Amino acid sequence: MRWLLLAILACLPFAGLSQDALVQDGPATLVADRIAFDAATLTAEGNVEIFAQGRVLRARRVTYDRSTDRITVEGPLTLLDGPDRILVADYAELGADLRGSVVAGARLVLDQQLQIAATEVATGAEGRYTQLYQTVASSCEVCAAYPVPIWQIRARRVVHDREERQLYFENARFEVAGVPVAWFPRLRLPDPTLERTTGVLAPRFSADDLLGTGIEVPYFITLGPSRDLTLRPFVTNQETRSLGFRYRQAFDAGDLLVTGAVSRDEVRPGEMRGYVFAEGVFDLPRDYRLEFDLEGVSDDNYLLNYDITEKDRLDSRAAITRIDREDRLLAEIITFDTLREGERNRFQPTPVITIERQRREPRAVLGGDLVWTLQAHARRRKASTVPEGGPDDAARDVERMSAALAWQRTHITAEGLVLTGLAGLDLDAYSVRQDPDFADDTTFARAVPHAGLELRLPLGKGSRSGARHVFEPVAQALFVPSDVKRTPDEDSLTPEFDEGNLFAVSRFAGRDRRELGNRLNVGLSYTRFDPSGWQTGATLGRVWRDRDNEQFRDGTGLDGTASDWLLAISAEDGDRFGVESRALFDDALDFTQSETILGWQGARYLLETRYTWLEEDATAGRPDATSEWELDAAYDLTRDWTGRVNWRYEAVTNEASRAGFGLTYRSDCVTVAFDVERRFTSNDDLDTSTRFGFGVDLAGFGADGDRTRRRRCGI
Repeated sequence: MRWLLLAILACLPFAGLSQDALVQDGPATLVADRIAFDAATLTAEGNVEIFAQGRVLRARRVTYDRSTDRITVEGPLTLLDGPDRILVADYAELGADLRGSVVAGARLVLDQQLQIAATEVATGAEGRYTQLYQTVASSCEVCAAYPVPIWQIRARRVVHDREERQLYFENARFEVAGVPVAWFPRLRLPDPTLERTTGVLAPRFSADDLLGTGIEVPYFITLGPSRDLTLRPFVTNQETRSLGFRYRQAFDAGDLLVTGAVSRDEVRPGEMRGYVFAEGVFDLPRDYRLEFDLEGVSDDNYLLNYDITEKDRLDSRAAITRIDREDRLLAEIITFDTLREGERNRFQPTPVITIERQRREPRAVLGGDLVWTLQAHARRRKASTVPEGGPDDAARDVERMSAALAWQRTHITAEGLVLTGLAGLDLDAYSVRQDPDFADDTTFARAVPHAGLELRLPLGKGSRSGARHVFEPVAQALFVPSDVKRTPDEDSLTPEFDEGNLFAVSRFAGRDRRELGNRLNVGLSYTRFDPSGWQTGATLGRVWRDRDNEQFRDGTGLDGTASDWLLAISAEDGDRFGVESRALFDDALDFTQSETILGWQGARYLLETRYTWLEEDATAGRPDATSEWELDAAYDLTRDWTGRVNWRYEAVTNEASRAGFGLTYRSDCVTVAFDVERRFTSNDDLDTSTRFGFGVDLAGFGADGDRTRRRRCGI
């Protein structure tokens, strides 16, 4: 029979048990199978539990001595001190408030991750500092057959500062599989409950053909609750010296991120190299928003040499935007910095300035929706003359003022036929300079009206299995003039043709080009919805024109009086499986473009692969056809080991451009990652290279272990 000490405390003269210490929301409470007491002591035995100030003590036998106001506990005992601190011991002496303790044969567990075993544990009366003597610390689970964990830290003494959430080790020795590998007279580490603190992060080792073999040791610096700085010093045996950094700051109305590095190496001896990227978003008054993304680098190959990004054109952007239900406003400026071999920045359009206002009228106009757009656009080039042998637009400067109206109205008949009427007008005024093609007419205007009718007939059918089938034939007739003033093409160089714009009024991405000529867009789509979660679909479409206006190049699939056939197929099963395939081909089944993307995820594997075929298009910067296969895959080889591969292969040139392989060991207490990557591409300034990487993260000290994976007996 259990007794509740709360009833006894109300009757006994010694039942106060340090009343000031025990008072929180009420007195301390004891529950036990048997309780015996006299004038000096109280003894509780059998399933003893004491509750005081949010702490819970469970033990086999507890004795309270009134003269010393101390509690003696015979174990095995467990002290739950908050949600992330557990103490397990054989014997303990505690104050009446379960603080000020001396514990023998103890094991302290922090955040269910880090365990510290000690011969003796002492906690001060204030409860902030806990001292552990002759300790062994590890986050690894210890097996009976293999009592030595994968890693452990032995120390003469450990002090846990509960307020600062820090662990201080004295005379510490770091061991791997029981073998000492490092010794520290003093060592400070965060406890697992601390999310941010200044200190050294896990180092990473690497070996590179260009930079050499070296080590990166990141150092994290907290600059307050909303700011931090990470420094990444990197040194190698080939005189590479680099200091990377990352600065983050959160504001009440936005955030800022700056990354970069400065380096000296033997790739470019005697030069200071580096890069800086900065991005941020800030809320402004009246629902405006400031966005910026700035990019700069010292030379063309730095980003590839240090494996930062594969971008070969940097674009820096600053913009002010405001978007609501009816309006969109944009004012932006963009600059470009080319890293491509053979390109020069003086012939790049920089800066590019755009100011645009777009509004959808909230009230119906002639029974339909009306959207109007106003835009001012300008782009300049540093070059003032066309280089010998260069294209005519190499030094071209353009300013443009544009206005557009787009109206549509939809009506659904009783038979389910969806009729949509379309109408619109695009007006543009140009000023063109430094282009021989427009030497006689540098200022001009253009007007492109359009009108059309679209018919859709959605058809649905259900089956006995619960699956639903939806068919939708679509026909769209557009009437657009063909004889329109020729304009420079700055923002529509690479038009796309896919199921997303099969029924678009214009398939040019920008405003410089508007799709001209009367045409008929026809398509048929099919979608199947299965109760099990599967969804499959297909779209087939084509465009017919009354004449060829020679607006589209070969390779786009849109040239001629009849476009290529567009076929898109997809299938997905939630997040487990997905495949998309899109192709453009003519009547002779000669493919212009083809792309297939596959993603497959299971309990032990992850696969993402893509195949791309593109016909040659010199104007788009593709003098040769592209046939590229990319693969990223991961597979759980065993319970704790995961293998990874990545591959990029060019079938036309019959060579790989990049390949990589990696292994990761991850358990409840440690993550070890090894990877190797080979880059095969090269040019006059950039050689092929192979990079090796190796990193170790210890759970409980700034890294999260996989708590679902418990270590087996042995690695």
